[in-house]
This record gives sequence, structure tokens and C-alpha cells, in this order.
Amino acid sequence: MIRRASKLLLVLACLAAAAPAAGLAQEAEKLAESLSPRILFVTSGGYWEQEDAEAGSPQRGYYRLIAIRGEDNRSLVELQHIALAPGGPDVVTTTSIEEINTLGGYITDIRPEDSTGAASQMGFAAYIYLKTDPKVVEPETWALYIDEFGDIVVERSSN
Repeated sequence: MIRRASKLLLVLACLAAAAPAAGLAQEAEKLAESLSPRILFVTSGGYWEQEDAEAGSPQRGYYRLIAIRGEDNRSLVELQHIALAPGGPDVVTTTSIEEINTLGGYITDIRPEDSTGAASQMGFAAYIYLKTDPKVVEPETWALYIDEFGDIVVERSSN
């Protein structure tokens, strides 16, 4: 009887531990399904910090770069500032990257400069690979840099 009760308690403990994981999996699935099929690539990284005027304390977060398939099938790139808020990540601003968007290209990839996941200094850097002609074999490489002051520079990579 005690052995059976112990087994039952063990099974219940395992089920209780698995319940939050199942809830997270369902939430992740819902988030994935809610994404627009026009989203081609997303990368995030770096970090930023600014004074929050309302709270009077520093606000911190990271950057997210998104490539989106436009109505004409050409790609558009948007940069977001994501705040690390107590309730979870929160989009602060979204900015179009006109230097890329006006090219009318097709984004083939976006990669962060540093994939370690631990930014050592404020800012962000990423490489954007695009073709202005889909028949060209090799894409052009563009670099996006954000310095510690939040200034954005977009330039064709010289390598």
C-alpha cells in the first residue's frame, strides 16, 4: 500500500513538473503560428540603455532586426528596440532601414556580428545579405552598426 502510494506521488510530482513545460510549449506554438508568413529573417542581439523619464531609472533592452517580404516580394528591413520589462519583452520603437529598403532587393540572410549571446558593450552589429537581381549567384553584403549612443550606420561591406 505504501509502495503504491509512493509510486502515485512520484507520478503526480512528474506530471506537476511537466505541466509548466507543456504550457510554455503551447505558448511558443501559438506565438510561432501568429507570426506573419511575410517574415523572412529575424535576428537579435547587442544591448542598449537609456534613462526612463517616467520611472526615473535606466531602461535596458536589446535590438531586433527583421526582414519582411513586401507586397511586391522585395524585402524590407525593420529595426526594433526591445525593452526588458518586468512583464516580459516589450517593443519600444520600430524603425525602417531606408538604406536597405530603397535598394528594392531580396534579403537572403541576416546574421549578427557576434553570435555568443553576451554583448560586452552597448550597441549592435549585423550583416544583411541581399540580391538586387535574383539571378545573381552571390548576394551583396551590407553592414548595420549601432554605436553606444544609438547612432545607426548602414554601409556596403567591403570584404
